[in-house]
Amino acid sequence: MFRKICVSTLTLTLLVGFWFMQTKAFSYPTSEDEGGMSPTYVASTSGNSDQPIEAAQSGAQQQVAVQHATTEYKVSKGDTLYKIARSFDISVDDLINANSISNPNALTVGQNLTIPVLDSAADSTDGQPKIIKKVLNTTLTAYTAGFESTGKKASHPSYGITYSGLKAKEGRTIAVDPNVIPLGSTVFIEGIGIRKAEDIGSAIRGSRIDVFMNDLDQAQEFGVKKNVKVYLLDKENV
Repeated sequence: MFRKICVSTLTLTLLVGFWFMQTKAFSYPTSEDEGGMSPTYVASTSGNSDQPIEAAQSGAQQQVAVQHATTEYKVSKGDTLYKIARSFDISVDDLINANSISNPNALTVGQNLTIPVLDSAADSTDGQPKIIKKVLNTTLTAYTAGFESTGKKASHPSYGITYSGLKAKEGRTIAVDPNVIPLGSTVFIEGIGIRKAEDIGSAIRGSRIDVFMNDLDQAQEFGVKKNVKVYLLDKENV
């Protein structure tokens, strides 16, 4: 009986030891050397994550860069801090802090203000920051050089020629109301990019803008886009 008890105890001890070794073999490694877990991945106590550390760091750096994005605005006649802040969808306090303004009523025409914005509207395709003179909420449509838009056929001597005398070019030309956006002005249109005010139109009045396109189907598909922000850029910085 004593021998049976000893054999049973020894067997149980061996089974427990074997089970413990298997459990240890499949536990999470405490270092790179122990388990070979890729150092580019991190574990989360709140859930599983396969996001590489490098990608996470890159995303954090991009977020910081966006948060610190700024642009410049040139004060025009009639501007107030409230009006400017509202145009850029920021608070008056943010505008005051960004420019260390001690007297909110002491703005001067031509003064440059730093605008803290999430998306720097004045960053053009050439990567150079621009100074903004005016912010407009506009309605966008599209037009072509064809008869449907201008009433001119290809045989017309001024077919495809803008009011400013330049040949209309997709990616550059827009038609504007010169009382709102002077001809020759350069603007930044949200979602579209840099464009030049080179043309006018009988239906283009107020804050409406016609974007020139070569293809009629694309112009019709463009449709009508309302409440699009357009930034009038300072000529000296274009």
